[in-house]
Amino acid sequence: MKKNLFFYLYFCTCLGFISCSEDWKDELVINEVAQKEIQEEYVIPSMVSGMNRFSEILSKAVTENAELRSFLKKEALKTMDNDYDVFYPRSKNEIVSGSAGKSFREILAEYAVNEEELVDIEEQFPLLTIYVPELPSGFNANTWDAKNEIPYVANIILKNDSTSFYYDGEIAGAIASYEIPGCPTLVVKNNERIRLKEKITGSALLRSASYEDAYEFIDEAFDGLNSQPTPLRAATLPGSQLSPVLITAYNEMGVSSPVYWQRDHIYYGMTKQTGSTGYGYFDPRFSEKLVSIKFNNEAYNKMADQPGGTMGDPLMTEKNMLSIAAIQTAHPNYSIGDCLWTEGRFEIRIDLITGSGSTSYKLFNVDPQEIFDVQYTSSGFIKSFIPEIVIGKEYYPNSTIFEKWNLETEGYKWKFIISEVDTQTSITQTGTITSEYATNFGITNGGYQGKIGLNFGASAKRTQTSTYTMTTTQGSDDLGTVELYFSDPVIKSASGNNYTLFSISNEYVEMTVIPVQMY
Repeated sequence: MKKNLFFYLYFCTCLGFISCSEDWKDELVINEVAQKEIQEEYVIPSMVSGMNRFSEILSKAVTENAELRSFLKKEALKTMDNDYDVFYPRSKNEIVSGSAGKSFREILAEYAVNEEELVDIEEQFPLLTIYVPELPSGFNANTWDAKNEIPYVANIILKNDSTSFYYDGEIAGAIASYEIPGCPTLVVKNNERIRLKEKITGSALLRSASYEDAYEFIDEAFDGLNSQPTPLRAATLPGSQLSPVLITAYNEMGVSSPVYWQRDHIYYGMTKQTGSTGYGYFDPRFSEKLVSIKFNNEAYNKMADQPGGTMGDPLMTEKNMLSIAAIQTAHPNYSIGDCLWTEGRFEIRIDLITGSGSTSYKLFNVDPQEIFDVQYTSSGFIKSFIPEIVIGKEYYPNSTIFEKWNLETEGYKWKFIISEVDTQTSITQTGTITSEYATNFGITNGGYQGKIGLNFGASAKRTQTSTYTMTTTQGSDDLGTVELYFSDPVIKSASGNNYTLFSISNEYVEMTVIPVQMY
């Protein structure tokens, strides 16, 4: 049987496994040598045993408590971080309907050894999250029959290229790294879209602070608690979805001539009659916007950690999280999984570098099935997937607004760097960008600073190399760069009242960036 579902493939190169042996808990204790390698500011008894212990507790609770299952479904459907995540610090004190006034945390505490055990887990994992994955069996947060379906519980601790599944507090089964579950499953993990605020520096302060005081979204793109604007829905758009100025620019300036630029009309109000001596003034109402992006098969290989991509990207990097090196030093068979069926939506980051060297970035998150179709084969209770055909689909971000393009100050060329973010670890990079600058700017007959003449005008253009510094994330999947020029058309062709937009591309992605009227 084949289905067009991509995101179930991501897992195919990531997960590792935990043995079912009787002494598995003892094996998970990080030895003293490994602990000394962790900086003193890290308060980490053992991430491995803590993550597994929470999985045990949760699996017992959801096995016996249908009201808790319904609560978790309801919380996941809030998509508070734009994914089906139940962020434990936010939800733990919420009252579970039908449970005699008990909170989520109070129910879990009934299955812990004591209060101290639960406190220790909460302090180890300030970003603790329960994710409801979308599985090829059809199980997801929307379809979950919480009253009757008791889920297994998995987590991101890996051993020997397979992962274990907990049921009613015990390890009930396991699957290899090339498989994903065909059964209802919850995933215990850490949240990649939320962070502790800088002022929260200790466990005591974390316990006393409210959720709003202690946490913040890494970027507003992940804030699912606030409504998002309606996106443009296609790279070929009806005229009703475009500013009339863009359509006039296409009709006036055309596409093929190197003399007539559509952005000259959009940003400076120029026409063919402007010539080399006429002038126009910068229109601040417009800003460039990413209206669509399409990822291809090569991007899929990278983002899904398939052969040819970056395998086993690190996940835990926050303070109070066990270091990857410490786990692997103490127990070489263990690692942290970044299997995409456990991780949910992709975080796409696009960095903009203008000709002046100024930098900015935008983030958006997307369900994998929204950008890829994958045909796969499956069999048995535990479904194995073999990718046969990967087809990229055009995706339309809700709100990815870049800068206003002032040709005088921001140069003739803009550079975009695309990546899929896997960690929160920040790194600083420097580089250079070389761009041409138009010199046909000056005081016009009207007495204001303006652009004199079309394109580069009668004056000589100049070339400028600028140095830029940007902060990005370590270990992300690099999806290359694309360049956009001020002279590139906005509208490429028209058919009736439908307009096909100009796009730029590299070996991984194709992007459409156009000016949009902000007011």
